[in-house]
Amino acid sequence: MKKYRTKWIRFAGVGILSFSLLFSGCDLSKKTEQKTEESSSSIISPTVKVNEEYYRGVLPYKRSLINGRLSSLPTRLDANHFELGLIELAKTEFDPADYVFQEGQILKDIEWLSQEDMLYAVAEHDYLKEDGSYGGVVIGLSLSPKYYLRDDKGKLLRDPKTNMAISKMYTDDQLKEKAKKIANEIVATIRKTLPNPPILIGVMKLQTEKVNLPGNFILYGKVANGQSSADWKDMNESYLFLPASANGLKDKYGDLILGFNRFKDELDRFLPGYAGVTGLARIVNDEVVELTIHVNAEFDSTVETIQFTQFAISMSNESFPKDAQLNIYINTIDQPKAIYVRQSNGDDFMHIYRD
Repeated sequence: MKKYRTKWIRFAGVGILSFSLLFSGCDLSKKTEQKTEESSSSIISPTVKVNEEYYRGVLPYKRSLINGRLSSLPTRLDANHFELGLIELAKTEFDPADYVFQEGQILKDIEWLSQEDMLYAVAEHDYLKEDGSYGGVVIGLSLSPKYYLRDDKGKLLRDPKTNMAISKMYTDDQLKEKAKKIANEIVATIRKTLPNPPILIGVMKLQTEKVNLPGNFILYGKVANGQSSADWKDMNESYLFLPASANGLKDKYGDLILGFNRFKDELDRFLPGYAGVTGLARIVNDEVVELTIHVNAEFDSTVETIQFTQFAISMSNESFPKDAQLNIYINTIDQPKAIYVRQSNGDDFMHIYRD
């Protein structure tokens, strides 16, 4: 049997939760004022040797000037994906070996954007060269397709029968046009301070119907060096919650659905009646690029946890695409027990919690 490399990590988050520090966003429902202290010198944090490549950061750490939390986003799934998606976007232009990360310091006040009813959050990530000069900026916009009708005085219109606020939905095309307009205004503001470095823009559409799915990125823009307008490309990203019915999806994702069901059945045979399994597949351009599995189970001992985790890893290799990143989280009702991560290049690690 294959030996899986076990990495004992001091912090329970393994590094995945460390992304909570790598973003800057703005809750447009609250006005936050924050003073920042300027330092005459700064240093760069050391590279951490982990499977996934992260940006180093500038020390002392500076929080964003437009707030540092995404509390307005409907779910934590949305917030996580928004943050990670912007970092992925940055890697297409700014090599982590050559650039360091800093929370946004250019945008100082965006309250003027609060009038945009579909706009939930704005994030700014700055990427610096090692000499401290700006290499580029990444801007994230998180928009909801749902909007509420109002009268001439701005008061919500309500259904006379239910007293519920009346809502409608923007089409994707309408949402993209609104996003481009907002992005142009933000780029113009940034260019007053940074006339040259490239600016990348990622637009995420929030999920308004299914709470078990995160939002998906629908639009990507790039403002070239010294330019003030973006070249735009559509992004084709979606999510599939598992288990799922193969009806209507058999041609595209039937193998994934059947593989998940087989994986789930095998775990249930190992711990009959004690393991609940759900999954979330991330799909880009009709290809599964990432699969996250959550297993909730009860264990009598640590050795049982180890054996179960190794069994789950073995079954995953037989059930899921090998060119997609795979994340398996094994938990009891009140605490994490194990993690397995296999990157798309085959690099993997297993971690058993010692608490």
